[in-house]
Amino acid sequence: MNPSYGAIPFRDTFWAIPHWAQVALYIGATLAIAACVWGIVERVRLWMGGKPETRWDRPLKRVGRLIKYGLLQVRVLSQSYPGIMHATVFWGFLALFMGTVLATIDYDITLPLLGVKILKGNFYLFYEVVLDFFGLFFVIGLGMACYRRFIKRPARVDPDPKFAYALLILFVINVTGFVMEGARLAAVRPWWAPWSPVGYVVGQGFLAAGMGEGALRGLYLGTWLFHAAVVFVFIALLPRSYFMHLLTTPLNIFFSKLAPRGAIAKIENIEEAESLGVSKFEEFSWKRRLDFDACVECGRCQDACPAYLSRSALNPKAIIVKLKRYMLDGDTRPIHGEIIKADELWACTTCMACVQECPAHIDIVDTIIDLRRYLTLSEGTLPSTAPMTLQNIERAGNPWGLAPAERFAWAEGLDVPVLEPGKPVEYLYWVGCSASYDRRNQAIARAVVKILKKAGVSFGVMAEERCHGEVGRRLGNEYLYQMLADENVGNIKQYAFEKVISHCPHCFNTLKNEYPQFGGTFEVVHHSVVIRDLLREGRIQPVKPLDKAVAFHDSCYLGRYNGIFDAPRESAIYVPGLRLLEMPRARERGFCCGGGGGQMWMETPAEERVNVIRVKEALTVKPDVVASACPFCLAMVDLGRKVVGAEETLQAKDIAELVAESLE
Repeated sequence: MNPSYGAIPFRDTFWAIPHWAQVALYIGATLAIAACVWGIVERVRLWMGGKPETRWDRPLKRVGRLIKYGLLQVRVLSQSYPGIMHATVFWGFLALFMGTVLATIDYDITLPLLGVKILKGNFYLFYEVVLDFFGLFFVIGLGMACYRRFIKRPARVDPDPKFAYALLILFVINVTGFVMEGARLAAVRPWWAPWSPVGYVVGQGFLAAGMGEGALRGLYLGTWLFHAAVVFVFIALLPRSYFMHLLTTPLNIFFSKLAPRGAIAKIENIEEAESLGVSKFEEFSWKRRLDFDACVECGRCQDACPAYLSRSALNPKAIIVKLKRYMLDGDTRPIHGEIIKADELWACTTCMACVQECPAHIDIVDTIIDLRRYLTLSEGTLPSTAPMTLQNIERAGNPWGLAPAERFAWAEGLDVPVLEPGKPVEYLYWVGCSASYDRRNQAIARAVVKILKKAGVSFGVMAEERCHGEVGRRLGNEYLYQMLADENVGNIKQYAFEKVISHCPHCFNTLKNEYPQFGGTFEVVHHSVVIRDLLREGRIQPVKPLDKAVAFHDSCYLGRYNGIFDAPRESAIYVPGLRLLEMPRARERGFCCGGGGGQMWMETPAEERVNVIRVKEALTVKPDVVASACPFCLAMVDLGRKVVGAEETLQAKDIAELVAESLE
């Protein structure tokens, strides 16, 4: 032990560092920070070159989201190995950074200005042990990252040299820190050395190697100079390297979308708008540019994307990375055709799986729809049968182009009440096109009516009902969508009701989250929620046993878009004999049926259809029935089971059908 260090532990900031090196440290730090700030300013200017967009609302909620997803890494930790790996690196880096900031405040601010030494006594011991353990975790996390990216090499991550350099520089900074600590502790031998456990072990290794005080001092000074130089390079290059995500990702989380996930931005004054959708990079907003810059290229979106897994043209990661590089490189080529191919955009099912997984909260689907809008409204290049579908909606009020007079043919013999102005009811039942015209899905509407009548619920349908236009909006035809929205909102407002009930999640999402943009703010509930509540209240009581194993399929527009996962499952549990199964990908990570984003109405080239992939997954849990709460999902699963040859062994039913069947 070195008696000269006394009884009170303290941080000896410039131990064995000559004055010239201290001066060089401050000069180097000033230059590095100036280069970093200049680089960040340039980057911010690049973002702010985009169109204006309001993202300063609800600051407290934004701070809470930043804490949850940025600091606590909740979304990152949703995947075990990469989550633990990244969180370990992030928390280790954050702790070491905060430790460095505190040491700077201690030596350069509080001590000279206030005469107060912060890093001494018990607090200093706590400081040392915490930083040593976080530094150790940091090295372990870096090792996990190297193993995963360059040895295990999953398809979604790129073994690019830039990632190797990034990991190497972080490793060098941390290890040289431990070497310095070990050399100092071995030379000075203070009684509190064991409170720096990693440094203490390293120092004991130096002593075991026979190093004397002179050699240890020389090692310390040489390592200190190298460490400082590497740190300055790291700081100076931060805004021009992969490390920029240390700033862009938290910023993007803070400014992330707080509006309902299922609400696509409205094109204001569409008749007079100068641009319809995005045709060139200048038309992206500043927030969308920040989106691109925040991408860490982790590939989680790619792994979750049903279009990518079906081996279609779309890779959501590639879309964002290409736009990011376009922005950073100052590219001037046309976006459409040269940077982003139309087939990539049309393959998207708008399921939001990519957005759900993205740790940087990038609005990938919104970007795709903006790009689609240009192709549809300005170029008129809709694929496959999509143009005919939109023409049918405009002409006849439904995607099939069937006669409006046939919309309520499904209700024949059910004595379904039709709403009348001035006669209030509890529910306006919005049936939707699918259950109105598709023979298979008409059974859903009949089941809903049976349940509502059994419960004695006051309801009625609207004679003026027509397509709400959601498929038009997702396919980029905002003009058609706005025309339909205005018409439907005006018709709905004629009637007196408490709530709108819809069994189609696409109708539900549109009426609940998007029609308020057009003055149509209604309380909208999904039929699974209504059925669940009626069951809880005892207003309906399933009595007929259904001895079936049911695998529930989560609709993207009901689950990921609107957070409704439990209601349909709880409804099924009330049915005697039903046994609920969960598929490998369920709830927030449920796999798309392949029908969203206009895919119900067009053919997208792919090696394997998304609905077939989903049915094959369902078969792994050996169900008798795949249950859903969406007519699109029901139709896609029904087709998928026929394709895989499971038509005789696997049924596809809506949750309302199962409950209604048990009421008999």
